[in-house]
Amino acid sequence: MNRYKPKHLLDGKSRGDNRYVFDNENAAMSRFEKAKDFYLWVQTVIESIIAAFVLLTFVFNISVVVGSSMEPTLQETDRLVVLSFGYTPRYGDVVALWADNLPNKETGKRGEMIVKRIIGLPGDIIGIDSDSGVVYRNGKALREDYIKEYINASNLGNAEYPLTVDENCVFVLGDNRNHSTDSRYVDDGETEYFVGCIDMRCILGKAVFRIYPFERIGVIE
Repeated sequence: MNRYKPKHLLDGKSRGDNRYVFDNENAAMSRFEKAKDFYLWVQTVIESIIAAFVLLTFVFNISVVVGSSMEPTLQETDRLVVLSFGYTPRYGDVVALWADNLPNKETGKRGEMIVKRIIGLPGDIIGIDSDSGVVYRNGKALREDYIKEYINASNLGNAEYPLTVDENCVFVLGDNRNHSTDSRYVDDGETEYFVGCIDMRCILGKAVFRIYPFERIGVIE
């Protein structure tokens, strides 16, 4: 009778065969752990994509500088991080904004994203001295160390000064004053393309950081 034989002998297996069973169990556990790790990795990737989408949609955007109107502060093709969430316009901020009445360089239609500097807020009175090119806000000359050069008499635009900034709007200028289409150019019924005072709802956000080119990475002032 063999009912007293060890189970591994009843099954016709040696003690070494038990190691084979254990190895199979270990292999199965290893595959389970790998599958679990892969699932966690996929979950992390998906969550990261969702987080990036939310950030890029509601918190900040990446904008590209087109043209030379913001030199020397910004150069053409600079990539900027634009903070949009909870932004409140302030004097001197460099902002990305939507200009409904400028031609889009890609589509040829009206509507272009531009980058300018906020000079005036609602109710401010803006003036430009035609001789010196100095900009005034509420009767006080602005100290503007960031500009490339003062405004030439031929580049005063078609606005009439003193100009009062409209309600819920901002007055913006490019730092490269003589090569910038900005709030100096208003809708007078004759000018084809203009900017004028910009509705605050058209401000995409404040440009806070340059991420490209790499040798010029840094905070924007």
